[in-house]
Order: sequence, then structure tokens, then C-alpha cells
Amino acid sequence: MGTSTGLPTLGGVPWGSARRQLARWDRVSTGASTTGDEVTAPAQEDWVEQAAERCRQSLTDALRDDPDDLAGLRPSAVRAGERLVQALGELLDGRSPLVGVPGATAQERQDRFVAEFVNAVAGTGGLVSDAIARRAARRSAEGLLIEESPVTAALRTGSGGVRISGELFCTVYRLFFGEYVGEFIRTVIAEGMALAAPLALPGDPTGLVAGAVAKQVIQVLPDPCGATTGREPRKGLLATIAGELLTDVVDSALGIRKEEAPCPPASTPTNTPTGAG
Repeated sequence: MGTSTGLPTLGGVPWGSARRQLARWDRVSTGASTTGDEVTAPAQEDWVEQAAERCRQSLTDALRDDPDDLAGLRPSAVRAGERLVQALGELLDGRSPLVGVPGATAQERQDRFVAEFVNAVAGTGGLVSDAIARRAARRSAEGLLIEESPVTAALRTGSGGVRISGELFCTVYRLFFGEYVGEFIRTVIAEGMALAAPLALPGDPTGLVAGAVAKQVIQVLPDPCGATTGREPRKGLLATIAGELLTDVVDSALGIRKEEAPCPPASTPTNTPTGAG
């Protein structure tokens, strides 16, 4: 992974709340608690949701003063988003070069498709935000390869030509930005764990929290498919709307969209163990 300035660590402000929540994972994962009660699976789920909310709030707070500064996160998301709209638009119109990839087997063609899609959307830049965009693009490419997808069918037969549905366009469009924020949080947690000895945690909650962040983000994103209502149907309309929504989608994903209240701080359920972190 390349480097860039501004990557936060969990030891700094405004990441203190997220750090304290993550430090409680040892109690949740091992079944210990401040009251001696056994920790159940629901308690672990509550912990993951709280940690995701606190990480999102910390990201919002970190970006509030200078949205374009933190590891280049916002500008990178906008650039990748523009290329994502183009790539998905070409798949929607049936003119994508990405499905005409060579390969002797379906698996080889799928692997090549994923690599080409990642390169088309996220490029080869060396910044931390570029690496995050590549991981999000990979997850998005995998989202295009679900069993019932026409992309999967085309790569399986090697036929090349394919048109995706508007529904799949919108699903993958929103998936990318959810995964983008989730992957950033994954990186921050991993860096924090590497830099802070007190976070010697049993097991690794990073993937759980990153996944919960991605799901939470997707739920608050504007949907291009819904925005087509009332617009006169025409070729390329969905891609046009996705491009028009791009800034709002990025800012919603990062929690800094002006007309939206920031992600609320997590409450502490009564069945979740607490303690000094």
C-alpha cells in the first residue's frame, strides 16, 4: 500500500470514543463483563453496531473542519465515483469492454473481469485512499458476479456482450461507497491496533466492524433508481442521475452532507459490558 498524509490513528482526537469501544472487545469476545454475567451473541452484535456507529461519528467529526484533507478520502471517493458511473453505465448500455476479457475458463475470465473493473474504477495510484478505493471496487466487482447476474452468465459462456439491469446498477453503485467507508475504517482500526499496545485483542473484530459500517452507510445513501421517478425516460438517464447525485452520495457516505444530521453517538445497551477502555 502507498502512503499519504493525514491517516488518523485511534489514539488521537476525535477517535477516542471509537477507540474506547474497540478496547471493550476483549470482554465481549471472551464472555467477561463488569458484572460477571455471561455475554451472549446479541451482546456481541450490539457491540459491533455501537463500534460501527462510533467509528462513523469519529470520521464525520474528523472531516467536518476540512472535508478534503483526511488522507484525501473525499476527493478520492469523488474521482472513483465518476469512473464507477462510467463503468456501470457501459454495462447498463451493453457496450462495456470489461466483459470481453480473454480466458480459457469461466474462472479465469471472472478473475480478469474483476482486475479490469478495479483498474477502471480505482486506478493504480499509490495513496492510502487509492488502495481503499481498489478494495471497495473489488467488492463491487464481486457484487456484479452474483449467481443470477448477466455478467456472470456472459463470463461463464465467454459470449462477451451483456446488459445489466437498473436495479443491479443501483445496488453496486451504493455498495461501492458503503465498502469504501468500511475499508477506510478497517484501515484505521488496523493502524490503531498496530500502533497501540493496549489493543492486544483476542480475535480480530476489524472485519465485523468494517462490514457493519458498510451496511450502515448503504442504508443512508441516496438511490439513483428512486430518483428516476418523474423524469422522462431516455437512454443513459440512470447513469446521468447517478452522476448528478455523486457529491451528495459521497458526502452522505462520509456523514458530512449538509442537510443531514451527523451519525448519532451510540447508546450503551443494558446487556453490553462496559468498563474503562
